[in-house]
Amino acid sequence: MDTIEITSGENISLDELGQLLAKHWKLLNTPSDRLAIEESNSRVYIYHPKQESGEEDPRRIFVEYSWTDLIKRVIEVIADNPRLLIDNDFGTGLPGDQFVARLRTDPTWDWRSRR
Repeated sequence: MDTIEITSGENISLDELGQLLAKHWKLLNTPSDRLAIEESNSRVYIYHPKQESGEEDPRRIFVEYSWTDLIKRVIEVIADNPRLLIDNDFGTGLPGDQFVARLRTDPTWDWRSRR
């Protein structure tokens, strides 16, 4: 699985993200410290990463995914916000609204390819 990191200057609530996602997908039954959705052999997991102290970092979330079609739609739902920073772990880091604008402008964008 690949991972996108989303950071904010404020805490990111998994409960609020879950409410947004539940409008579009059925959430899988997971522990309270993570969210998951599944669609035709593709899954997305969302959780707060651990800090060096072992505590969760509430200002960051990791979004693990196996297929870009699903993750693109998830990002559009949860991250269309200029106060968020999205790092796709393939050399692109953009504010959330700019990342989503690129997804909408170029729906076939495969950020995992190094072209």
